[in-house]
Amino acid sequence: MTKQYQLKNGLQVLLIESHKSPVVSLQAWVRTGSADEIPKEAGISHFIEHLLFKGTRKFKVGEIAQIIEGSGGELNAYTSFDQTVFYMTLSKTYMRTGLEALSEMMGYPEFDPAEIDAEREVVVEEMRRGMDSLGRNASQLLFTTAYGKHPYGRPVIGFENIIRKVTPKTIRSYFEGRYNPKNMFLVISGDFEVPETKKMIQEF
Repeated sequence: MTKQYQLKNGLQVLLIESHKSPVVSLQAWVRTGSADEIPKEAGISHFIEHLLFKGTRKFKVGEIAQIIEGSGGELNAYTSFDQTVFYMTLSKTYMRTGLEALSEMMGYPEFDPAEIDAEREVVVEEMRRGMDSLGRNASQLLFTTAYGKHPYGRPVIGFENIIRKVTPKTIRSYFEGRYNPKNMFLVISGDFEVPETKKMIQEF
């Protein structure tokens, strides 16, 4: 059974109920990606994807991954030209835990300056690894040739000089402008009961 509805805050919700296995998948889709960035912001969407795992008002750095993986689940995220997606798969027993973690990440990241600086190095290293990949280089060359100055011609991951200089203020401003309920939707699929799940969604 599939149910789609909208919360009063504008968040679109899609519930896909299936009882084939006692597992649920939770996904938060944000309608923002590298194509939404101006040139001096190139890579900020991907950078923010990393930073949302680096602590919230309730969870310290590393706690979200520890809680989800400690419950036998897995979580990850990715950024593309047009969206940023956060997803986790876990036992239905821990769906409430997953929803709370997702809510904290989407709504209340800390953006601690020290963590931002530490994560800059992680992203820069990811860029450098990409430069060593023939496949990734060929793909980037294709998009640059095909799209030129269009945002699709820039690498989703951005550029080292921008990531090294982007300020916490700019990061928070971009986040607050993009990560709002009207620009996001929540997808839950798997083994759950719709009435109970709707109550949890409303709570968080």
